[in-house]
Amino acid sequence: MDNEERVLIQRCQQGDRNAYEQIFLKYKDTVYNVAYGMLSNTEDAQDMTQEVFLRIFEKINQFRFKSNFSTWLYRIAVNMCLDERRKRQKRHANTTELTERYEQMNPSVNTPEDELLKKERQSQVQQALANLKDAHRTILVLREMEGLSYDELAKVLKCSTGRVKSRLHEARMELRQRVQRLAS
Repeated sequence: MDNEERVLIQRCQQGDRNAYEQIFLKYKDTVYNVAYGMLSNTEDAQDMTQEVFLRIFEKINQFRFKSNFSTWLYRIAVNMCLDERRKRQKRHANTTELTERYEQMNPSVNTPEDELLKKERQSQVQQALANLKDAHRTILVLREMEGLSYDELAKVLKCSTGRVKSRLHEARMELRQRVQRLAS
């Protein structure tokens, strides 16, 4: 965390509304992307983004600078999204980016000349992702869509880097198996 961000957070902790706005502007897209990846719905992601920032600003005085602010923010966003998913049990997904990454991992399914097949594959990946365990969906969204490193994932998920790699492998395998089942 750079000194400028530290000062900005300290200003937030002192109730500076301008600092709140700067924090919001700096991180709103990040929080939205996490929420969208977890909730798979534009409106839900927008609502969750607002709720996450309300929570962050309510709890900003609890931030103790022991980790990066972004790690703390990711943890809050992920936990709130998981809570929301448990409450609603919605299983809809619109994950074009993750679909493309899946297709890169499985080039044999990438047939650009056949749009219908591509849309069907996209739908299968969306459905498979929506039905993953929360832990697997979370790690895939944070790694594949948000681009977090293994170390960052370990901090956000409160586990070892080795466990992150293992869980990510399990999540990718589960996603691949679910897509293959849907395709057959």
